Amino acid sequence: MKKIALISLLLVINSCHSQDKEKKNDNKEGKSSNIKIEIPINPKTMQTYTTEKFDIENYFKHSNKISRTYEYETNNGKIMETDFDNSFMKVLTPKGSLFTTQKEYYKSGSLKSKWETFGDRGFIKGIRYEYDEKGKLIKAEDYDKPFKFTWEQVKKYVEQDLKLDFFKDEVNINNYNGLSGGKPTWDISFKGNYKDVFGVYYVTLDGTDGELLKVKKILGRDGEQQIIFEKK
Repeated sequence: MKKIALISLLLVINSCHSQDKEKKNDNKEGKSSNIKIEIPINPKTMQTYTTEKFDIENYFKHSNKISRTYEYETNNGKIMETDFDNSFMKVLTPKGSLFTTQKEYYKSGSLKSKWETFGDRGFIKGIRYEYDEKGKLIKAEDYDKPFKFTWEQVKKYVEQDLKLDFFKDEVNINNYNGLSGGKPTWDISFKGNYKDVFGVYYVTLDGTDGELLKVKKILGRDGEQQIIFEKK
């Protein structure tokens, strides 16, 4: 299952976080849009060159030959590595962190790209970097820029207004940057209480000012939706 999750993650990244269905079809789960903001590469503030390598020999020595994964723990947290036809992948989850660091490597072992996501399937936070096979930074994309209502403010809303525990209530957060139409939004899903009623909910906030736009509840296994609130 973890291998499948990683494949899904790479497909999402490689398709540039395709726009989520809610913006076209009353969305079921938020996804980032397919347009990103590329920023100038600044040698003073960015790592413009890397020598980082994937340890191919160690991976094949320890990996599960059926699942093609290698999982282990360090003092800093959990690491999972896997291989695909044209690349290697490493996912690092620090202890107690809401975020994971995703790293993709060329088949030669050279670092290809790195980025940070909320959990292993949420929004991309900050800058996503891409390197050529010689280690030179060739692209940097800022995923935070469209959002004046920041991740830190979303976190405060989840904890203080919704009164949720990120881990206990299975909170996941995605976003839509609005660059292909419509306004930027934050999409919060969780399994917990909303106004003292337990269920699976999706909450949408305005990405500019944090205004509540929609709350819906998922009913049953078929995914039927009940609109609890929607701004007119």
